[in-house]
Amino acid sequence: MTIATVHTQLKHHVRLTHASTGTPITGIVARLRPAALGWSMRVAGADVVVAARTDAPPLTVTPELAVTVVDGITADLLVIPAIPGEPPNTVVVSLTAAEVDVPLHPVPMTLTVVLTTPSTGAPRTGRTVVARARSGPNPKPTIDLPEVAPGVYTSAAVEWTSVFLPADLLVNTKQLRVFSIDLSTTKTRIHLVDTT
Repeated sequence: MTIATVHTQLKHHVRLTHASTGTPITGIVARLRPAALGWSMRVAGADVVVAARTDAPPLTVTPELAVTVVDGITADLLVIPAIPGEPPNTVVVSLTAAEVDVPLHPVPMTLTVVLTTPSTGAPRTGRTVVARARSGPNPKPTIDLPEVAPGVYTSAAVEWTSVFLPADLLVNTKQLRVFSIDLSTTKTRIHLVDTT
């Protein structure tokens, strides 16, 4: 009696990551397309692994992985364009390399800084407030926070890239503090006493 032996080989390892932080994205499901004889895939946390039996017939097309972010809170904070015929929040990845990292960019977010005076706590008005990247090219990238109400300074909705994590908060060109944007919400609000 002969027992057949089947060997399986790891073909691809796919991971979605946050473009600003590099953090792997969890709360996903995936589907191999097209489904192929002898091929399989498995989701483990933030990782999707694709394997194939060594005796599987060769594929005539490049396989793809449809990865859907099913964690609604996470999906709402990422830019994931709609793909016709696929569920919302799906990314289609061509399996052209053994290791595939797919960065997903955050949605535009605002930063609001409320400045008060040290002695009275009154709104600190008429200041020039800027968020300045701590890394990246020189001169360092900046994001302006114009005054929108007395003592309240708010940026436009922008993508906060990795160079702003963390960032310097400048008031009248002087550093008031180092801060990090809260990427778990579209609106970060910071209350500070202006000691510059």
